[in-house]
Amino acid sequence: MNNSMITKVSETLNKNVLQQNPEANVEKSERLVSLGAGAFLALKGLTNVFSHPWLAIAELGIGGSLLYRGVTGYCAVKEKLENEIDNSVRVPQSAMPTEAY
Repeated sequence: MNNSMITKVSETLNKNVLQQNPEANVEKSERLVSLGAGAFLALKGLTNVFSHPWLAIAELGIGGSLLYRGVTGYCAVKEKLENEIDNSVRVPQSAMPTEAY
């Protein structure tokens, strides 16, 4: 592939696919991986609809969630995990010393 084609794909992704979201908590590289994996799983789910309907429903659900994560840049699971980590690192006010030495 030449550089002009890569540039065109990059511009299309940045302008049309990757939405600007003030609440985004997913970085650009993660978003691109989510888009690719989500598209793969969604298409795989569509091909399995008649042969394995329950598997197809799961693939479509997970693929759709990954596509949503990639397009919007927001992941509720990541936000929850980051909040849990922040809360476990913080020291409660009652444990803080009151006098300076």
